[in-house]
Amino acid sequence: MSAGTRAILGLAAGLAAGAAVAASGQPTLLKIGSAVEVGGKLWINAILMTIVPLVVAKLVVSIAGQDASPSLGRAGWRAVALFVALLATTAAVTAALMPAVFARLPIDAVASASRHAAASVPSAPAAPPSVVQSVLGLVPSNAIRAAADGAIVPLLVFTVAFALAASRIPPDLRRPLVTLFRAVDATITVLLHWIVAMAPYGVFALGVGLAISVGGAVIVALVGYIVVSSAALVVFTALLYPVVRLAAHTPLGQFARACAPAQTVAFGTHSSLASLPAMLDGAESRLGLSGTATGFVLPLSLAVFKYSGPIWFITATYFVGRLYDVTIDPSRAVAIVVVSVVTSLAIGGVPSGAAVVVAPVLAAAGLPVEAMGVLLAVDPIPNAFRTVANVTGMMAVTAMVGAGALPQRAKES
Repeated sequence: MSAGTRAILGLAAGLAAGAAVAASGQPTLLKIGSAVEVGGKLWINAILMTIVPLVVAKLVVSIAGQDASPSLGRAGWRAVALFVALLATTAAVTAALMPAVFARLPIDAVASASRHAAASVPSAPAAPPSVVQSVLGLVPSNAIRAAADGAIVPLLVFTVAFALAASRIPPDLRRPLVTLFRAVDATITVLLHWIVAMAPYGVFALGVGLAISVGGAVIVALVGYIVVSSAALVVFTALLYPVVRLAAHTPLGQFARACAPAQTVAFGTHSSLASLPAMLDGAESRLGLSGTATGFVLPLSLAVFKYSGPIWFITATYFVGRLYDVTIDPSRAVAIVVVSVVTSLAIGGVPSGAAVVVAPVLAAAGLPVEAMGVLLAVDPIPNAFRTVANVTGMMAVTAMVGAGALPQRAKES
């Protein structure tokens, strides 16, 4: 039985047990249910303790660990520019659409208010910061304090700046620094594998508490979330086809045939890495891309670019806001977009990927981070669509960066 299946069964069992406890109305059972939920919160805390070192290590390795040779510099910068443009655009559009979409989600207002009261969210949100305060808050006066306080935006700004500076130091100094962060990344990833292996028990405990406070309405809400998040991923994946047609002058059918084998592998395995051979074959044989595109841009995209990240992060964030009856102030939208874009760079190689590193985005929105346990439990279905979106995004960027070599090869043939 796969880990995803075990997590779903754990959540289902927890929801059923919580609903039975809530229906009984017995004070003793309600106390037991609350005690069980504590175990789920401990599991969430175990995940949260890994987030800061994981995100910092992955960003440093992704930025400072890349080959900076002049022959690859131009292709690398074009790829990075496309990464940022695609991620920022999808994040902004998703943030504009999702409040209206989830406003229609059928969930009992009284149950949501009850869950809000039990969660670690303030009863009255703080006044939104001024423009000057927002700008000043981007650069931390103390990066260590920012990490300790959970101020994720300034921490990410510092980490990106640090990684860019590290990429410019002499190679004999840069290599041991990158090796250190690779070791941190590998160690935290092993630790996360252990923690995620406990997912069936953690989500069971969280499901008990969720069903006691929200009731059976949570099942309808979760189904709605799965449908909305999966549909959003399908739509944004489809939008890549006309983008490639316009930017790379690649016919839609040709790009679709190049992507289809990799997309099939991605949907079945939930792994972008497993799709790499099919992506390479499609890029070389179907699109006829250059060695720079297939040998550098595609592996770079595999390591860094997760097109689905901001789409899913923001969709999940507004769902959690609706589930917990927390209105996300529009003034937080910019922070949510920025954090979702930067955090998407830290997904690669993480077990259960985006569902594990969603905490910084929830925190930027002022939402309870323990909600990530429920998102993790129902993640297998959205994750399949996320992987397809990621693979398609990698192929799209590779096609757009490598498009300049097509006319020359056409003449040669």
